[in-house]
Amino acid sequence: MPLVTSPPSNVTAEQLLLAEALVAAQLGIASLEGGTLAEAGVLGSSGLIVLTHPCVSIQALTLNSAPAAGILRGPWTVDVLSVTRGQPVPYTISYTWGWTAGTLPPGIRAAILLTAQAGAAAAGRVGLKAESMGPVSYQYTDTATQGSLPADALALLRPWLPLRF
Repeated sequence: MPLVTSPPSNVTAEQLLLAEALVAAQLGIASLEGGTLAEAGVLGSSGLIVLTHPCVSIQALTLNSAPAAGILRGPWTVDVLSVTRGQPVPYTISYTWGWTAGTLPPGIRAAILLTAQAGAAAAGRVGLKAESMGPVSYQYTDTATQGSLPADALALLRPWLPLRF
């Protein structure tokens, strides 16, 4: 069942599910519906932990096996303030990632709806096309908007995009 449950009338449930899958893929995750994850690593000199999934809340954080505090600086980054910068320190973190229908951020919801509407509009245009200009004639298949996110949806997702190095 889709997370966005009240689509516009011209959008089918299948188009909505496809839009959710495209948005999740753009965010680098398999699904927008999440769970709880535990990760471990070594904290470097930056004092930042880069997560593998977009974090909604932190359940537990330890440094050198002792409880610690951190600030969620973005959906993918935790800043561990209590660390002396410059020393590698082992950490473990447990956090909740993903959303439910009631907690889905408005920007992600809007990106899903825009993508689904673009897919619905493209469904009527997909097929063999032909153009002629003078003696030159071209035939092609128009699938440009099927399976891709519109630019305005991509712009809405910018705050949730994973860090790329």
